[in-house]
Amino acid sequence: MPLRHRVRTVLAYPPRRWVDLAIATVRAARVESALRRGGVARAAGIGHVRVVMDGDAAPTASLDDAGLTVRDREKLDTAWRLLRQSPFNGTCLRRAIVGGSFLRSRDPILRIGVSKTDGVVAAHAWLEVNGVALDPDGSDRYAVLTVPTKGA
Repeated sequence: MPLRHRVRTVLAYPPRRWVDLAIATVRAARVESALRRGGVARAAGIGHVRVVMDGDAAPTASLDDAGLTVRDREKLDTAWRLLRQSPFNGTCLRRAIVGGSFLRSRDPILRIGVSKTDGVVAAHAWLEVNGVALDPDGSDRYAVLTVPTKGA
């Protein structure tokens, strides 16, 4: 997308979304730094997102089913749009942590899952709120990680 189009899109936003954009930019930078220096647990702490590894995953549903307000959805949209742009690394993990930071009052959960297809292992992270997976990429294809037990 050309820069001119991006600028027009941002200028068309109401001022409250400009604030969200600034907040998301700072949070994305902090999360990236934490991931590089301290791993997932540290980055999740910055985003105020709980990492839960119990082997269970909530069903995927719409944002309406999660009980999110219009403003919550607007914040998620702003953060996720920002993460798709360069220089940000908009992987599923970053999207879940930064998005979850905007929903911290709803006690968001970060889930991490893996799958293996034709010998290729893939990992995926997603956010859950109010018992609903907010995952546009289909978390139902992944086995949710569990905390390793001693001797296993």
